[in-house]
Amino acid sequence: MNSLQEKIHQEIDTLPLTSQKEVLDFVLFLKNTLNTESDSDYLSKDPKIKQAIIDGLNTPLDECSDRLDW
Repeated sequence: MNSLQEKIHQEIDTLPLTSQKEVLDFVLFLKNTLNTESDSDYLSKDPKIKQAIIDGLNTPLDECSDRLDW
């Protein structure tokens, strides 16, 4: 175990059990957050959508419509 992990374990061991449970909840929350891909990541996996986003970003503002077609 590296020194950072050892330090974390030492600090957690000094906490009351209820606080240790809160630390565990927080760690699980962080893991879940890190494993969730963003909307941008999801959309960029589809080559057609990715290219449409790139094309849209490269479109000059004076060529953009100020009205929605739907």
